[in-house]
Amino acid sequence: MARSEKKPLIAIGGIQHESNSFSTAKTTVADFERNNLTRGADIVAAWRESKHEVGGYIEGAAGYDFDLHPTLFAVATPSGPVASEAFERLTGELVERIRSAPPLDGMLLALHGAMYCESHPDGDAEIVRRVRVALPDALPLIVTHDFHANVAPELIAHCDALTIYKTNPHVDQRERGRKAAEIMARTVRGDIRPVQAIEKPALFYNICFQNTSLPPLAPITEETRRLERDPRILSASVCCGYQYADVSAMGPSVVVVADGDEDLARSEAKRLADMLWGIREQLVLDAPDAAEAVRRAVSGDSFPVVLVELGDNVGGGSAADGTFILSELLRQKAQGWV
Repeated sequence: MARSEKKPLIAIGGIQHESNSFSTAKTTVADFERNNLTRGADIVAAWRESKHEVGGYIEGAAGYDFDLHPTLFAVATPSGPVASEAFERLTGELVERIRSAPPLDGMLLALHGAMYCESHPDGDAEIVRRVRVALPDALPLIVTHDFHANVAPELIAHCDALTIYKTNPHVDQRERGRKAAEIMARTVRGDIRPVQAIEKPALFYNICFQNTSLPPLAPITEETRRLERDPRILSASVCCGYQYADVSAMGPSVVVVADGDEDLARSEAKRLADMLWGIREQLVLDAPDAAEAVRRAVSGDSFPVVLVELGDNVGGGSAADGTFILSELLRQKAQGWV
């Protein structure tokens, strides 16, 4: 891409996939190609107007006065584990495009945060590790994640800052991309020195209570926004994790990025994690099993009734082939169902 010799040059790219480790289906390169696999200047053309964080990177480049070097960006629909061949091929190309780039001043990297690969259970951390090695020493690497990320401390160790969507349903991806671009621009100019801390409270966050505009999560989400109004805090993120992956990092995470003050980052991350821990009793859902759910549907007066099998979540990469509810409908001889 044409660029000014005086502006910083920032690489952008990423590989995004939400991987259901319990699925037997493998995610291949063809799955990324069917959804979105773009290279070089095509990334800017494809994503400039999007609500995605890559759109925020592109907007941020104009707003914060740096040039872009697009590398590779790949997205596949949530599904089963990423095949090793696909992971190596896409990550290898991403790394090679970084290594062959003109002299860079930093990189913005868009990852989902819940990639599970056959050969790397934490695919995102492995991508960040390889990108860190490929970048020249001391160049800032700033990463963005989805709200349903399973964040490992190893990933935090290999990047300068991680910022995560605040909202579920996700409506702030582009905004968080701009936030990452802002942190990058200020870092490259020498105005700030990002340091970050992560906390992993010992709980699993029920998928039925993850709406960030409603209690019990809304007050915590608002607290992250309040924190970011403090000039000492560059980013404050709380994410609920992705429970369809059997990995050690599964569960909620708190990541706080501060300007040069590691103690502040740690203390605020701990405080937000304590807030999450404090609402744990509100996350208990007394959900019926399939037999009870069908019994209630058949005997109740309400219509229509929607029966949802949360363990077979298509939006979370499941195959939509669960038959527990179907079996109960047949066993109880229910009528009028589709």
